[in-house]
Amino acid sequence: MKTSVPQVLEEVEKQQNKDGKIRVLRSYDSPVLRGMLKLNFDPTMKMDLPPGEPPFKKDTSIPEGYSESNLYVEHRRFYIWLDPTKDLSKMRKESLFIQMLEGMHWKESELVCLAKDKKIDSKYKSITHELVDEAFPNFLPPKPVVEKKAKKAKVPLKE
Repeated sequence: MKTSVPQVLEEVEKQQNKDGKIRVLRSYDSPVLRGMLKLNFDPTMKMDLPPGEPPFKKDTSIPEGYSESNLYVEHRRFYIWLDPTKDLSKMRKESLFIQMLEGMHWKESELVCLAKDKKIDSKYKSITHELVDEAFPNFLPPKPVVEKKAKKAKVPLKE
């Protein structure tokens, strides 16, 4: 049985240092793992779906590896939501997305929703742009620089 992407990310989380985390990411390198990381960290990749996790039937009783489908199979369908020229109604896209989520293991579905919303690091704290960039050089675009607002100088009150 192939190791699922959530299992890979959980294994990364268990590592004590950055070298171990990078070693795990590189040892499980696959187009699907990279695709999920790119979806999460590349600001140009946006799924044409509303934010948040949609309402879908999440069957937590099914063990990993025994779902109808998995992320390795479903990943090839992501073009439906990533390609802006895809001529499908919003309702149809959302319906297809929910069908996909219901066919996969709930951990994979949760991961897809997190990556769609660029929030993988809310669950997997050590999966950062810097870590992925170090594990897979030149894979991600440079992290956008966020300018900090200059603090206003405090003017003492006159009495």
